[in-house]
Amino acid sequence: MLALVVASLSLVPGLNLIPWPQNFKPEKGSLNLGKAVTISCAQPELAATAKVLAEEVETAYGANWKLGDKNAKIVLQTDPTLGPDSYGIRVDDRVTIWGGNAAAVAMGTATLLQALEPNLSIPKFAATDFGAQSPYRGLMIDVARKYHSISVLKQCVELCRLYKLRYLQLHLTDDQAFTFPSRAFPKLTTVNQHGGPSYTWDELTDLVSYAEARGVVIVPEMDVPGHSAALIRAMPELFKITGTQPYEHHATINFANPEVMAAVETLIDEMCQVFRTSPYFHMGGDEADYSLADQNPEFQTAFKQLNLEGKAQHELYRRFISEVNDRVKKRNKQLIVWEGFGQEPNARFQIPKDVLVMEFESAYYLPTDLLHDGYTLINAAWTPLYVVNQHVWPAKKVYEWDRRKFGRFSNLYPTTTWFEAPTSKGIIGAQACSWEGPEWLEITNLRRMVPAMAERIWNPNAGLTYEDFARRLTHTDDLLGKLIEPVQITAEGISQNGPDEFDIPRFAKTAKITLKARRPGELRYTLDPLAQPETWKPYQAPLTLTETTTIRAAVFDREGKRGFETSQTFYFVPPKTPNLATGKKVTVSGGTQAPQNPELAVDDNLDLTSSWWASPAPQWLQVDLGANHQVDRIQVYPYWDGRRYYQYVVSVSQDGQTWTEVGDRRTNTTPASNQGDEIKFPARPIRYVRVTMLKNSANEGVHLVELKVWPTKS
Repeated sequence: MLALVVASLSLVPGLNLIPWPQNFKPEKGSLNLGKAVTISCAQPELAATAKVLAEEVETAYGANWKLGDKNAKIVLQTDPTLGPDSYGIRVDDRVTIWGGNAAAVAMGTATLLQALEPNLSIPKFAATDFGAQSPYRGLMIDVARKYHSISVLKQCVELCRLYKLRYLQLHLTDDQAFTFPSRAFPKLTTVNQHGGPSYTWDELTDLVSYAEARGVVIVPEMDVPGHSAALIRAMPELFKITGTQPYEHHATINFANPEVMAAVETLIDEMCQVFRTSPYFHMGGDEADYSLADQNPEFQTAFKQLNLEGKAQHELYRRFISEVNDRVKKRNKQLIVWEGFGQEPNARFQIPKDVLVMEFESAYYLPTDLLHDGYTLINAAWTPLYVVNQHVWPAKKVYEWDRRKFGRFSNLYPTTTWFEAPTSKGIIGAQACSWEGPEWLEITNLRRMVPAMAERIWNPNAGLTYEDFARRLTHTDDLLGKLIEPVQITAEGISQNGPDEFDIPRFAKTAKITLKARRPGELRYTLDPLAQPETWKPYQAPLTLTETTTIRAAVFDREGKRGFETSQTFYFVPPKTPNLATGKKVTVSGGTQAPQNPELAVDDNLDLTSSWWASPAPQWLQVDLGANHQVDRIQVYPYWDGRRYYQYVVSVSQDGQTWTEVGDRRTNTTPASNQGDEIKFPARPIRYVRVTMLKNSANEGVHLVELKVWPTKS
């Protein structure tokens, strides 16, 4: 082992490592590796790691590094005395990398990759890292709500590798889709609504191996008992909770039925076979609606068998988590759940303490209470670790955070409620979570906040400034682009985001976009994110954007094949034009889901996160314009995701007592969009406007992004 010290960045100008090593010692001079280098592996299991490194250097810099033993400039070796997350690297007259296992050595090669200059020289230094202080460093991708190709998931693996995230969790199932290819229950993938096919067994097996070679582990998640509408649609005869009034649960499986438990165990077994490298299995476990389940015969039978009185379905829910935990442990894995159960010290069934809890909302069971009660946590707090479409917290906000801090659900950073643990004991790491977004948003949304999180959980005591980090990120992000993006996108006319605004590329007038191929071949692109690759156009000249636009681009070979693609969405945010409803007093029928308060529907902001949410439907929102105005046009903007539609009516009044219906969308089935719905009618005096939301095709809630009321033009 080397005697190392944490060095000031001022001693190593030009060395851009993220996360910054825990122990670092700079040396004088540099080592020129060049384009023809031999990599030696002391153990056979390191050959895959060496091959990945050689491929990456070839992709980024055009080098031709080979595996061999003679005159090796790079030596890889395992050291069984080190922990599984520990590695060292020394650069003198050659590069030596050692680690506790192949995955740890892979982390060392990521450090080497970041330290390389474009001319393939590298400063001389020595470093050791002990990642075990945050053994769980993760990223979650939601592949159930929106389809993600295996190619994009491999790009996410590369992102994890570069920044030493050990785990990539796949949210494989939800209401929209069951994407895992069960052999025991093949019907489960036949009613998906996420915009693509389910995965094949071979595709997922290949992805697991691809990640393993890069030191990344794929963690499967099957979300049960809630978020399971896809299971119920496919096999209602097995999974549905029947016989309840006034409605039947559309998204919660019948977890009191022994046959359902047997099916869940079979699915766990299949997933564990495919995701063989994962020490974890994630069952979701949150947001399950079982309020009427006591009316169901299977639940009533279970109540009697267990001597449970009254509406005791919450006890069966807790027992279900324990039963899943038993099944997972039989397969030598550890169960992870989202924070979804309450404290309930007097409950008959207690959640076992060996279940890992991903704390994300701080609504059901506060993180400080979970820690006090002996649970082990993974910090997946909404603020600042959640990414939802345009909701991307700035890297600076993430860099100000550490794993002891849990920010409650919020769309406005300054109003976030925070919970802070006194120490990091019991918090084994953190995970960034990307929800609901299409595949073309993943890399552009994650490429800045993920490295900020990675550094904060890897080496929180480095004492480095955000300015230091931002400088290093410029280099590593350019490297990421060379590795996984065959097309470089340059944009002119992009607005500067404010310190509390989301980290997305936006423009107020026009944006000029230039594409440049990084690989040999024909550069093609599309402005239709759903277009098939064979319809993409050859790129000829810069593009001028005047509205929100997604660009997908790739380099095609002579046979018309492509590898990775580059994609980015640019958001048109015009200057605000206040209307009669802006900032006016609003009232609602009830059911508001804070912090999505009613005022957000009249703030002249079309950001999806700035919207009113309420549940269950129907619900209404009413705005008082303050006085009567001549009005002939109203715009309604329900929440949009490309698939869901809303049914509603719009009514107006002069006095708040007598109402006239001016807009009828009771039978609408057209998906909502960012263009909203325009309601036109003959001009009339109006003081009050009421939107009554009747139905949402996606779930039981209603969501109104904005209501605009326009005066009649004279």
